[in-house]
Amino acid sequence: MKTLVLITSQFPFGTGESFIGPEFSMLTPAFEKVIIIAQNISEKKTRIVPDNVIIYRYNPSTSFSGFLWLPILFLLNCRTILNLLRGEVEFRRSIGDHLSTTNLLRLFKKVIKAVQLKNYIKNKLIKEDLKENIVFYSYWLKTGVHAIALLKYKDSIKIARAHGSDIYEEKTDSGYLPLLKFSAQKTDGIFFISNHGKEYFSNKVKIVSPRFNISRLGVNKPDSGIIKTDKPDKYVIVSCSNMVPLKRVDLIIYSLELVQSVKDISWLHFGDGILKNELEILAKKKLVPSNRITYSFMGNYPNDELLKYYSRNRVDLFINTSSTEGTPVSIMEAQSFGIPVIATDVGGVREVVTEGAGRLLPVDFRPEDMAMMIQFYANLPEEEENKIRLKTYENWKLNFNASSNYKDFIMKVNSILASAKE
Repeated sequence: MKTLVLITSQFPFGTGESFIGPEFSMLTPAFEKVIIIAQNISEKKTRIVPDNVIIYRYNPSTSFSGFLWLPILFLLNCRTILNLLRGEVEFRRSIGDHLSTTNLLRLFKKVIKAVQLKNYIKNKLIKEDLKENIVFYSYWLKTGVHAIALLKYKDSIKIARAHGSDIYEEKTDSGYLPLLKFSAQKTDGIFFISNHGKEYFSNKVKIVSPRFNISRLGVNKPDSGIIKTDKPDKYVIVSCSNMVPLKRVDLIIYSLELVQSVKDISWLHFGDGILKNELEILAKKKLVPSNRITYSFMGNYPNDELLKYYSRNRVDLFINTSSTEGTPVSIMEAQSFGIPVIATDVGGVREVVTEGAGRLLPVDFRPEDMAMMIQFYANLPEEEENKIRLKTYENWKLNFNASSNYKDFIMKVNSILASAKE
């Protein structure tokens, strides 16, 4: 029996990792049994899973009793822990990156978390009576991959996806992501969602390996239509992100304030977050109706509802102003409806926003720069606008269609598993 053990951060609980859905729906039929280990113990289950799926909720925080057991955990796994610590310190030293005391403590904590999760997975596999023919799959290059890299099961493989926040060290608050090289050495395959991410990671860990694969994410369309052609009274701009500092939604407001358009503009933002009140105050101050710009903060939208919105309402332009990204699924979703995109040129964004499907801005752009781009699109003749929408749709269909992308991913996984059995 072929089994998938999938380690997630949220899925299928809460609203996080909504982009797993299309991939998961294709993964589950490829395995007799699927075990999800979700590191979310507080939120409600929000996604429906098939009958062959078993879900375990793992608490990544060390409980009081777990804290008391730490000395025993260390003694039982002393060699593994010391080898991980030594290997990471030596690797960092070899690239001229001497770890600070703070990062040494961060490393030690990460190693302990990996050992704890490894033991948890082993216990669940004993419970399920699983001993071989397992695909261990960490959806992120974080603690999940460190844990499965420590496991050894007959005729089994260990793989992971790599996105953005789990590989781009310079974009993290600490500037340090532990055990990157360990992940590279001890997994059977790492699937990067962008070529940019793959090259960055390979340069970081000083390894070029055939085990590093490009496997782009993808999205499905909820309807069979290609492009809505009916024109609303207003030019509609959409953005979709959490309201947090790195998404820089405030730059959209400052840019819209400067736009000079012959059309009335309606801006809709989908998403919520800690900056919501601050952004509402800023928008109220900067985007007054007399400037022919209206706006609405739509709050959190379930992913399927957002796609339905795109299918039922004309949207003319999508904007992303993040300071860091992998390859944003939100952009792929917009493109699947022929919506051109303005986005910052970070991470793998340039692999999504190709020529003819939108425009790229430098990460340190001025609001004036974005305002000029918005004006360009808003003032296009309808014939030119429709040509751009068609090119945008074709870019999604060719490169980010979930059906073809995840079929290819499953074929690669099966090939790696078959090689492990030879």
